[in-house]
Amino acid sequence: MVRLLGLCLFLCASQAHAWGFTGHKAFCEAAYDLTTPKTQQALDAIAAKQGEYHSFAEACTWADDIKKDHQWDWSKHLHYVNIAHDDHQLTASDCPEKGCVLSGIEEMQAKLQKDPQDWQALFFFAHFVGDLHQPMHVSYADDWGGNKTQVSFFGEPANLHGIWDYGIIEHLVGEDWHGWGDKLATTAKAQQFDASGTPAEWGNESLQLTRKIYRQYQPNQQLGQAYVDANSPVIEQRIEHGAVRLAHMLDAIYNH
Repeated sequence: MVRLLGLCLFLCASQAHAWGFTGHKAFCEAAYDLTTPKTQQALDAIAAKQGEYHSFAEACTWADDIKKDHQWDWSKHLHYVNIAHDDHQLTASDCPEKGCVLSGIEEMQAKLQKDPQDWQALFFFAHFVGDLHQPMHVSYADDWGGNKTQVSFFGEPANLHGIWDYGIIEHLVGEDWHGWGDKLATTAKAQQFDASGTPAEWGNESLQLTRKIYRQYQPNQQLGQAYVDANSPVIEQRIEHGAVRLAHMLDAIYNH
């Protein structure tokens, strides 16, 4: 009961922490595993020099950790992109002038190409690529990306965004981000996922999943283990695809 209450508090408090902390660490652990030894050495050195995190994977929560500090308010809208309810395709034009996750990825990638030792750009970049692969981060402004869509999850109040950020992952792997990330990397290697494409194309994949999530939603829906079982493979595949893509982009910067 205590565990469920803690989960409920996480779900209800969640705003835009794609994949939650366990998911983001697992995402970057998988990406790290998929990079070359030279890239891994560079990532290790940057994380060690920055000093607040034990590893690159753990540093991938930094972009969420700083949200409570108002000096970083300018970055909050770079975690997601909103589209109209009748839009079936995501394009760069959906990114407002102030920016979105698509422009955030582009900006941080450009900064890293100019200065590969820019740890803030690196941590933002890795985090935003993870955000883009969480379906509910390509969603609708009027629903705050699913935060206002109330459901019951294992008998406790929750919302769709929180379930996709934390809930399913919590019930799937607990807090074992390291082991889960390694497992996902192994699966991704075996599947030989294609790293090609653009952030807008990857965001389109998330949009199609978001549209499906909303089509299946019913008011006051009671969700539980069946929902976890049905959607955990979707989450795992999104993280696997995203990790392959992030690894490819990191190698392009650090594996010279």
